[in-house]
Amino acid sequence: MRAVAASGRGTTPGGVARAGARGRTRDGAGTWVHPWQFGLAVCALLAPVPPALMFGTYMEGIAYVVLFAVTAALVAWPLFLRHRRAAFVRASAIGGLVLMMWSYVGALGGLGVFFLSVPLMWLAAFADPRRRPVAAAVMTGAGALLMVAMATVPGFWWRV
Repeated sequence: MRAVAASGRGTTPGGVARAGARGRTRDGAGTWVHPWQFGLAVCALLAPVPPALMFGTYMEGIAYVVLFAVTAALVAWPLFLRHRRAAFVRASAIGGLVLMMWSYVGALGGLGVFFLSVPLMWLAAFADPRRRPVAAAVMTGAGALLMVAMATVPGFWWRV
């Protein structure tokens, strides 16, 4: 698949675009993160907020707020890499792995609320319909179903 240049800048002498020139290829697959992936990453960031607010009423001091903010920053890290798809995928996959261990260790301190952000981050990493259309649709549907279940099913996650 050869890239087509949009302007004279960033091209080889034959007029064919270099890899990464203007971020577009002939089939329109750019280097930006697909909206499905970005949406799943936003869901991963928003998922632990309601249970954390409920759990925060039982905590004293500022330590829980600081730990929650640091952990939320780890979840939000891929959102800042929207313009670089490969970096977004790496950040989501590695961040999900670190978050899985961190939420397990921090479960006694109230950070177990981030545990369901892990599959959402992993789904966000690999739900690119430009690469795998059917698998991406299944992953996006699974992530949406998980988010709806966490928000609406009584007792599923945070109303226990």
